Amino acid sequence: MLLDDLIRQARLKTTNTKYASKSARDAFYQRQTWRNKRKAILERDNNECQVAKSIGRVDKDKLIVHHIKPLEHFPELAMDDSNLITVSHTSHNIIHGLTLAKFNDEWW
Repeated sequence: MLLDDLIRQARLKTTNTKYASKSARDAFYQRQTWRNKRKAILERDNNECQVAKSIGRVDKDKLIVHHIKPLEHFPELAMDDSNLITVSHTSHNIIHGLTLAKFNDEWW
């Protein structure tokens, strides 16, 4: 199942820590190159959560582009299309084991 695979891969770690700090990750996400890539991935995935789609549902609410293998541990895959997938915030929370309240606190 796609969700199980995403959860497993979100836990992967390496010693490469280029984006280990929150400030480094924030700087990455503010770059125009990332914004352009994000737009392209959303379009590729038809602006739909791919987790929901994998179980026959449609979810187009609060979408984000998720790094399948974590950015902080796999910076070489930061802009690799095969490492990016569109997911809803709800799916993202499940992938990372976050509660909705915790994620919303971080998001807002």
